[in-house]
Amino acid sequence: MNICLIYHSDTGNTKSFAEAIQNALEQKGHQVTNIQLQSLAPIKKASVREHQDISFRSLPKADDYDAILFGGPVWAFGPSPAIIAAIRQMTLKGKKCACFATMGFPYHWMGGNGAIRYMERELGKKDALVLPGRICSRATRDITALRKLRSLELISSL
Repeated sequence: MNICLIYHSDTGNTKSFAEAIQNALEQKGHQVTNIQLQSLAPIKKASVREHQDISFRSLPKADDYDAILFGGPVWAFGPSPAIIAAIRQMTLKGKKCACFATMGFPYHWMGGNGAIRYMERELGKKDALVLPGRICSRATRDITALRKLRSLELISSL
């Protein structure tokens, strides 16, 4: 399967999780394109509910891939505005899509659940085939375990 992994990373935690997902997918024989979002202007670290005009250097064409994974950090108890902007700017009708969120708080209800629901809702608005999302909490030191376990769960849903 040809998979695109699109993510926004501010501190590097989401990047390391995305790389772990990429490695796990490649070990299963998938071809993976890993894309860290590059905005044309700085992104204000704020709630996704606060309007920002975010443009990117380039976004991939969804038609080139069998599935797309979207990921980003939890900011202000919601998803990163950058990953939402990317979802909104892409054509995803009928495309298999899943999302993941990284967060510092120990409990998923402290922003992770809301971030995943928000991303899944935006994917639904784009008529994507939405697969279950995953959360990784750095505070509970589960990022290493989740790199192995959650990325494999995410993979099995593709």
